[in-house]
Amino acid sequence: METGVAFAGGGIPGIAGVGVLLALEEAGIKVTHVTGTSSGSMVAALYAYGYRPEELVRIVPRLNRRYLDFDWRSILFKALFWRPRLEGWMKGDRLRELMAELTHDAPVSALRLPCGIVATDLYQGETIVFSSRKVEGFPEEQDVSIADAVRSSFSIPVLFRPVYYGRRLLIDGGVSANCPVSICRALGARHVIAVDPISPIADTDVVITSFNVIHKVVHMNLKLQMAHELKHADAVILPQVGKVGVFDFHKGIDCIEAGYKAAVSRIDELKQLLSQERESADVLDKSGKADSHAYSSSIIPGDAVQLSHWASRPDGAAAIADPDHRAGR
Repeated sequence: METGVAFAGGGIPGIAGVGVLLALEEAGIKVTHVTGTSSGSMVAALYAYGYRPEELVRIVPRLNRRYLDFDWRSILFKALFWRPRLEGWMKGDRLRELMAELTHDAPVSALRLPCGIVATDLYQGETIVFSSRKVEGFPEEQDVSIADAVRSSFSIPVLFRPVYYGRRLLIDGGVSANCPVSICRALGARHVIAVDPISPIADTDVVITSFNVIHKVVHMNLKLQMAHELKHADAVILPQVGKVGVFDFHKGIDCIEAGYKAAVSRIDELKQLLSQERESADVLDKSGKADSHAYSSSIIPGDAVQLSHWASRPDGAAAIADPDHRAGR
């Protein structure tokens, strides 16, 4: 059975996808295709590269604010002299280097599963997919490292510098496809589970600061943009991550716990959904033609469960450091 998972971006909340993978594997649900945007692209890429979910859990505590490499020189010059062009507050180099370390700076062709890493071409206003496989209906790029593809995918406008790639200027994939369900289908997945930790987040903070305003605008636009895409999923898992900011690194394990609970509490429904043919194959519109946009979608919410023991297991370091440990699926 061709089962894909599409991971939405949104900063640290996107890490909830790791918990979903852990629950699916424990239940014996084999994931054959993955796609991801922004932080979701990190989860998708590392899983497709060969990391097990429990290994990803142990990687998350490594993430902290030291990876936010603010371009203080350009910020200062911009503020004082209005001179150099400020393309983003942060360079994004440190997160890129982390991905390069974890994937041994391998090309996207080294990914073991069909995987789509999503970015947006600011010049053309179109969705770009980094993948070693053909992605029907979408422009794809293949001659790039996994680290550079993910770096492009999380280039949140204003916050991170965009990435110049050939004739393209790439920014965060969330601008065009924050939860890439359609791309997962285009890769060949027959059933698609969407992981959306963004929609359940309630923005109730009334303290007006520049960062809070950016945070609210990003979340509002992501919710609106994802509404149409999620209709194409067979199941939508909504981890209840609570109030978590884009860079709340210390809440990463909490997000994984929320994703785990959201999936494990509905495993029976997921198994039933995945054992059936997509109902859309038999749905006819009034003209008598198959409606390719009609799917039987199940909204699956969830809340928190304790999962911290995965992050503290002593066998993690050796497994993560040894690429040969990650046998093919």
